[in-house]
Amino acid sequence: MRSPRGNLRTVALLVAALAAIATAFLQRPEPADVRAKSSPLQRLLGPIASAAASVEWARFARTLDRGDAPRAYGHAARALTFDGRSAAGWMTLGDHFIFTRASPLEVDDAAQRRRWIRAGLDVLLAGEERVAAAEELAYYAALIRVQFLAQIPDEALAWPGGSDALLEDAREDLSRAEAGGHPGVADLRTRIEERRGAEER
Repeated sequence: MRSPRGNLRTVALLVAALAAIATAFLQRPEPADVRAKSSPLQRLLGPIASAAASVEWARFARTLDRGDAPRAYGHAARALTFDGRSAAGWMTLGDHFIFTRASPLEVDDAAQRRRWIRAGLDVLLAGEERVAAAEELAYYAALIRVQFLAQIPDEALAWPGGSDALLEDAREDLSRAEAGGHPGVADLRTRIEERRGAEER
């Protein structure tokens, strides 16, 4: 004989399954260009792909807290396979590399910091190929370069080409963001030009 707890769990699973099926039938068809960016696994899982990704991101955070970075990155990779169309996941992983792994509290070697920062920026760039709104990641990369990286003293980061190179790369990011219609492009481009003008004076 099943326990009351076991019966409740069975009912909860059935309700969740029925909800997923109902969502699958009721959701609007996705535009072809958005669906094309989905991984085969994401297309197979359909409406539950996002929930599966959320579980993996929670495991990513817990595993990082335990200090097991390699296993955490496995959870992140699975999360992005389940649902790579959301910019949030790519930002989460990019942020981890840029703001945590490249932190002076983690590494004091400038070359190693640059490697982690590049890894984070590469994550954002790779995400542009998968997300539904690529302009979000392009703009975010520009924001990181302008508002964070270009502010770090040269002796602490020694970025090749210095802040000028970072700002030039940010302009390229903004060009992609502008092509996607991101509303913040003009304001950030103005900040870049103001910074350049201040450095020339």
